[in-house]
Amino acid sequence: FAAAQGIDVYQVIEACNSQPYSHIHRPGIAVGGHCIPVYPRLYLSTDPDADIVRTARLLNASMPERLVAQAQSLLGSLDGLTAVVLGAAYRGGVKETAFSGVFPTVEALLSRGARVLVHDPLYTDDELRALGFQPYAMGDAVDVAVLQTDHADYRSLAPSDLPEVRLLVDGRNATVPEKWAGTPRIVVGAG
Repeated sequence: FAAAQGIDVYQVIEACNSQPYSHIHRPGIAVGGHCIPVYPRLYLSTDPDADIVRTARLLNASMPERLVAQAQSLLGSLDGLTAVVLGAAYRGGVKETAFSGVFPTVEALLSRGARVLVHDPLYTDDELRALGFQPYAMGDAVDVAVLQTDHADYRSLAPSDLPEVRLLVDGRNATVPEKWAGTPRIVVGAG
């Protein structure tokens, strides 16, 4: 809704969170870890009428596919393009892939014919391979980049770090807009 109306949802969240007892989470490409993706399912298993919770989980789970589809709509086709998913971990600064959005993001890119690489500063190339990913070396040419994890290392990311990049999908609103002037950039929730 925010994107369709041109609303920067981060400003709305900041205003809401200025009130006592308000802690609205930031939108992102995926929800991972051991808590948020799992605990609602425990509740849903006992309450078949929990439509809001069920809908929220469905929408969260659809985000990687929705963002990759949006990237495809801007680029025309992903077939044969080289894509890098930045971040295997489910959360910045945490070396854990439990329910990470990297898995559905990679799958959505592969299903559209992209050659998919994965980069994560917390994982070695061998560890990424053990997770089933082809590692990416920062500085290699790519067509599209999908920032999946908000690692501190990615906050200073610029097009020069991803030679030939035609589109950045910032799934965490972690990059600096000024550094991306002139390069198309999709940012979740930025309207």
